[in-house]
Amino acid sequence: MTVNQTNHCPNCSTEIQGPYCSSCGQRQLDLDRPIRELAGEAMETFLSFDSRILKTLAGLISRPGLLTVEFLAGRQKRYIHPFKLYFAASVALFLALSMSGFSVIRVAGDDDTVVTTSGISTGREVRTDEMVIAAEAPSFLDEVFEPLIELMERDPARLNQIFTDRLAKAVILLVPVFALLLKLLYWKRRYVAQLVFSLHLHTFAFIAMLVGLALDLGFGGEADGGPGDAISVIAITVYTFMALRRVYGQGRLITVAKMSVLLIAYLVPLIATMMLALALTVVTI
Repeated sequence: MTVNQTNHCPNCSTEIQGPYCSSCGQRQLDLDRPIRELAGEAMETFLSFDSRILKTLAGLISRPGLLTVEFLAGRQKRYIHPFKLYFAASVALFLALSMSGFSVIRVAGDDDTVVTTSGISTGREVRTDEMVIAAEAPSFLDEVFEPLIELMERDPARLNQIFTDRLAKAVILLVPVFALLLKLLYWKRRYVAQLVFSLHLHTFAFIAMLVGLALDLGFGGEADGGPGDAISVIAITVYTFMALRRVYGQGRLITVAKMSVLLIAYLVPLIATMMLALALTVVTI
């Protein structure tokens, strides 16, 4: 039930002639009603939203590229908006990574890394002569990353938590960059179309990584070192091929060729984003 159908919108003062304001879109609700009616209306809205989630996820996962085709064809209301879907999947993935103890940053020993009583010395030559330790002057990178190395030695879980948080914020930059790469390969399509495809593909990638993480935790008991990473990479690769075929409609061979170029070119901004997240981590420490 609605009110103010011939009066003015309480939100923006625009004259209205129906249940919704033509200016701001706010629905005119009558709150002076029995609680049973209000609860029933709220439940109806919730169930409608819930059905959209199921329909959106089913279309996204089982039919690669379908949501992009539907969105570009104007059939948008039946599905969750691409950016909202991407945001929800991103939050779910990085929250799971943070809570699972997954090590985004790992310490790998090598010949240039020396463990001393004062911590980790990277890329430095350490000599001992009659209990006197003389070390070469640290480089610029040593000084910049020294807080990170110290935190890695002292509290690696804390370091990974900070880095995961910064990476979750920086990874959004990959969406428009990936869309730009698509634009170069499929130049006849509008950039907005490429952006929608990029949002849907990254959303599936986050879901695939989330499932891979769950598999590792379920079967191996640990977030690191299980088959989940390999399974998610294979799933994302196959999905990308099928989505490109559905959305752009080109043959198998040319799609494989373009996908190969796309994924190789994507490594550059991906590594750059990881480095940006690492730099933001160093600044935070």
